[in-house]
Amino acid sequence: MDQLQFKLEHFEGPLDLLLTLIRKNKVSIYDIPISVILDQYLAVMQEMQEMDLEVSSEFLVLAATLLQIKSKMLLPKPEAENEEEGDPREELVRRLVEYHKVKEAAAFFCPRQWIGASMFFKAPDALERPPADWNYTSMTGENLVAAYKRAYQKMERKQPPPRHSFAGIVGHEKVSVRVKVRGIWKRLLSRGKMMFRDLFRGIHSRPEAVASFLAVLELIKMKKIRVEYGDEKNFANPKIVPNDTGEEMDFTNIAD
Repeated sequence: MDQLQFKLEHFEGPLDLLLTLIRKNKVSIYDIPISVILDQYLAVMQEMQEMDLEVSSEFLVLAATLLQIKSKMLLPKPEAENEEEGDPREELVRRLVEYHKVKEAAAFFCPRQWIGASMFFKAPDALERPPADWNYTSMTGENLVAAYKRAYQKMERKQPPPRHSFAGIVGHEKVSVRVKVRGIWKRLLSRGKMMFRDLFRGIHSRPEAVASFLAVLELIKMKKIRVEYGDEKNFANPKIVPNDTGEEMDFTNIAD
């Protein structure tokens, strides 16, 4: 690798100088060529001394650390010992990664530190409340009982009414589809055929009407009856005709 030429600048610390060298050499922070970076690091320190710049002890400590890592990488070690110690650069890489994260965070927050400097807010006004005037002469036992009754009645009004309150108001009529099938089939056997509307004569509730209609559909499904349409005037009131009036019908398979 060609020797790099550096323009000496101010570094915030030894880790900042080391990150600059890694970036200029275009190498990975996780695979640092210690020998190359160490030579360039010592060269920068030499330039700093020649320009009469103060070299703090932190730079010297990092230089000693780099020399130690370089010596560990050059000296042969038994395989078992290598497995226990691992890469001698591991600790240095960890410090560089943490420093790099802190430096990026500082670069993000630095231009934003004065965002609210030109904003002014009005403090809330202090509202003075008049002192409460308690009349203890009216706080008798009877008044407390009356207040409790009013609170309890107000709470009861917010509660939903109990289920037994609807007894006798809302009914639930159960009509068996099987019973309706048996009744319609008997009427068809006795009369031979019926108009569709005649099946619903004498029905006064919606559940019974629905059960009767389901019974007609059940008979059609079992192919016990057929629907015959006449002219267009009677299209809404077709004829219901049994297919076989002599066959006994089993009602046990019909669901209620």
